[in-house]
Amino acid sequence: KTEDFSVLVDPRQRQWSSLNLDHLKLRCLDLNNIIVISSVLGQSVALDHYHAKVDLMLKDFTRVNQEMEETGNFNMSKKTLFQLVAQNNSTYSDSITKIKLLEKPSEAAWKYAHYGAIWDQLRSEFELEERFQRLSLKLELMQNNVKYFLEILQNRKSDTLEWIIIILIAGEIILCLYDIYDRAQEKKRAEEEKRREARQLQQLGLEQP
Repeated sequence: KTEDFSVLVDPRQRQWSSLNLDHLKLRCLDLNNIIVISSVLGQSVALDHYHAKVDLMLKDFTRVNQEMEETGNFNMSKKTLFQLVAQNNSTYSDSITKIKLLEKPSEAAWKYAHYGAIWDQLRSEFELEERFQRLSLKLELMQNNVKYFLEILQNRKSDTLEWIIIILIAGEIILCLYDIYDRAQEKKRAEEEKRREARQLQQLGLEQP
């Protein structure tokens, strides 16, 4: 999707700047105007990029949620989930620090009202704040999904540990039962051996005159 936005220069214009539907008209195109305009246009393009990036990540979460709804199983690997967490964090951080959505682009936009007015008008025209809020909502939705899936992985890990403990306890019980059985058999053999020796002694006593 592409949109055209023009900057027209008219030295005869009484106002410093005027914003119309698809173009900005300036009395003078100086360096500060160029910095302000290019900054807002760059932020707008960057927001489109981050929205597209987040939409792709949300598709992954939507697919996983649909699979869970159909099968009841969570099949996303821990590595993939951690990668999505990192992408989510870096996207939010970049939108704040790199494209500087919350900062004015130059000192002139702070000092001089006519440059600041162009900055405000263009940000309003390109709906930067509204689009950033929508991006933040998408990132928040992803964070909620990530938190939910991390809890699933943690529970799965806890279940695995519980089964390991159960197997170890069962193994110890089996060993104890085997030890008890082995001792019982040994005792039984010892008693049989004593009875056999007693019968032999009795037979020897009967054979003597």
